[in-house]
Amino acid sequence: MFENNMSIFDTHCHLADKKYHEQTQSTREIIQQAKKNGVEYILNVGYDKESNQKVIEQLEQFSSLYGALGLHPNSNKDLTAENLQWIEKQLINNKRILALGEIGLDYYRPFTEKEKQKKWFKEQLELAKKYNLPVLLHIREAFADAYEIVKEAGIKKGILHCFTGDWEIAKKFINLGEFYISFAGNITYEKGKWQERWQKVIEKIPLEKIVIETDAPYLSPVPLRGQINYPQNIVYTLKKLAEIKKMKVEEVADKIYVNTLQLFKFSKHA
Repeated sequence: MFENNMSIFDTHCHLADKKYHEQTQSTREIIQQAKKNGVEYILNVGYDKESNQKVIEQLEQFSSLYGALGLHPNSNKDLTAENLQWIEKQLINNKRILALGEIGLDYYRPFTEKEKQKKWFKEQLELAKKYNLPVLLHIREAFADAYEIVKEAGIKKGILHCFTGDWEIAKKFINLGEFYISFAGNITYEKGKWQERWQKVIEKIPLEKIVIETDAPYLSPVPLRGQINYPQNIVYTLKKLAEIKKMKVEEVADKIYVNTLQLFKFSKHA
């Protein structure tokens, strides 16, 4: 795809998603293809009861996978104390869980009532704080509320996943401590108001505060838009970031990789 000897850490991928169950490629094949394109590690992210359980199963099978567990704001029926207790048990017993997420607020598709979203967002932030874990934040049209809740909870580290905000909100989160801004394949989409916003915000955010993701199987980058996404496709997003930053792809890749290792205090966990 691209000639490289880069090391890449996909900070947000859903290998447990049902969309992959319909594919002929096995999880092993997906990981192997990703490695051929420089993706050394994948953070496999849960978002409801079923996907969280699948994440744990996959961690047991594949050594290059690491995990994050959480209850998405629109997981609705799964936003329960029982499921949160199960997540806490996994955090205690599995050193390859590197973060809590994805969690947050979604006012764009509010399948879950807003007050319920806020309640369980706060509960999960407290859990992350208890175990000193970074959080993976899903925020759509709810940045003001999400920021106040995160600030009040005293959370200082995490990732704004698939960022769609502006520089002002990015700066507010960055100033909380050790927050990073993550970009996915949608930054490669055709020009328009969103492309202009991403251009501006990526130009302003310091490279040392950026990480990268696929959000696979979603958000396939151009030229694969509309297809199921795979971790190997992260190189297109990386190329776009480098283009906007007016830097060599390898330089951007190296710095983003270091950023990710720093956030997760990463070593090869048992």
